Amino acid sequence: MFQNSRTTVLALVRRGRLGKAAVALVIFFLLACGILAFNMKTIKIEVDNKVIPVTTIFNTVGQALANSNLEFNPEDVVDPPRNSRITKGMRVVVTRSIPIHLTVDKQTLSVRTTAKTVGEAINDLSERYGLQIKDVDEVNEPRSEDLKEQMDIKVRRSVPVVVQADGKTINTFLAPRTVAEVLKKLNIVLGAKDKVSLALNHILTANEKVKVVRVAEKVETEKSEIPYQMVTQPGDYPVGLPDKVISRGSNGIQEQTIRLTLEDGKEVDRQILEQRVVAAPINELVSRGAQTSVSRGGQTINFKKAYIMRATAYCIPGGITKTGAPVQWGVVAVDPRVIPLGSKVYVDGYGSGRALDTGGLIQGNRIDLYMDSQAAAMSWGVRYVLIYLQ
Repeated sequence: MFQNSRTTVLALVRRGRLGKAAVALVIFFLLACGILAFNMKTIKIEVDNKVIPVTTIFNTVGQALANSNLEFNPEDVVDPPRNSRITKGMRVVVTRSIPIHLTVDKQTLSVRTTAKTVGEAINDLSERYGLQIKDVDEVNEPRSEDLKEQMDIKVRRSVPVVVQADGKTINTFLAPRTVAEVLKKLNIVLGAKDKVSLALNHILTANEKVKVVRVAEKVETEKSEIPYQMVTQPGDYPVGLPDKVISRGSNGIQEQTIRLTLEDGKEVDRQILEQRVVAAPINELVSRGAQTSVSRGGQTINFKKAYIMRATAYCIPGGITKTGAPVQWGVVAVDPRVIPLGSKVYVDGYGSGRALDTGGLIQGNRIDLYMDSQAAAMSWGVRYVLIYLQ
C-alpha cells in the first residue's frame, strides 16, 4: 500500500515537471515569434523596371539584398546606400551594372559599370581604378554614345601640346600625330597663305608648340576727304568782328584701290594700286574785317580791335573803381581777360571811355557804362553796341 502511494506521487511529480517544461517551451516559442514578427520589415526593391516586395529581419539595406533571393553585383548602385538602416515601407532603387571591356596602356580590363554613356563609363572607371584618363585622351567610340553590354572601349594616351591660332592659345592633350593631323583634329583649317611654325609632317612630342599665323590679302576701295582751304579777303568792316562767309567751302573726295596684307588680322603691308580724285575740293571764301579806324562825330577813331558787347548802364555816385579811381562819366567796367584794365575804348552811342573797373557779372563780352544820372542809366538800359579797343 505504501509502495503504491510512493509510485503514484513520483509519477505526478514527473508529469508536473514535463508540463512546466512544455509550457516554458511554448512561451519561448511565442516570444521568439513575437520578436521575429516585431523585427520583420517589408521593403520595396525597384530593379529591372519592376517593384519587388522583400520581407527581411535584417537591419541594413545591404544585408537585406544579400539575403534575398535576388542576384546583385557589387558594382550595382543602390539608393539609399547599402549601409542605410531599414525602415518599414522603405523603397530601394537598384541600378544594374553591365559588363564592358576597357583597354588602356595595352591592358584590357573586364569590368562592370552603371554608366549610361561611354564618357560616363570612362570617368567612372578612371576614378575607380586610378587610371587618370583625361578628357582629351583618344577614345575609339564617341563619349556621348550609349553604353552597351560587352562594349570594347579603347583609350589612347595623349601628350600635352600647345597650339596658338586665331588669337587663342590651346593647351591640350593629344595622342602623338603630325602637325597636320593635330590641326585637323582641333578643327583648325589652314588657308592657302597661312604660316605654320613647324612642318606639317612633323610628329609632335610632349610640350611642343605650334603657332598658326593667318595670312590674308584683300583689295579694298577706300574713299577719303580732301579738306578744303579757307581763303580770306579784306572786308570793309572793323577788324576783330566775326568773319563773313562769302561762299561756303566743301571737301573733295579721293578714291584709292589698295591691296592689304594681314597677319592674324593686323595689317602688315599695303600697296596702292590706283588713286583718283572723285571730286575736287571747293575753297571757302570769307571776308575778314580790315578797318582799323572809324569816323565818329567828325573825328577819326583809331583802334586795334572791335567787339560786339552787351552794355549795361549804371549810376552809383561816389563809388570807387577796381583801380581806385572814382566813378564818373567815361568809366567802363570790363572783363580784364577780354579788355585789359587801363585800356582806352570808344563805345558807340556813349563815346570815349577807359577800362577802370570790373564786376562779378562782367564776364566775356559784357561791359558796364557809368552814367551821370539815374535817368540817363534808365534811358540807356541794356543794349548791344560796338566797342573799339584803342
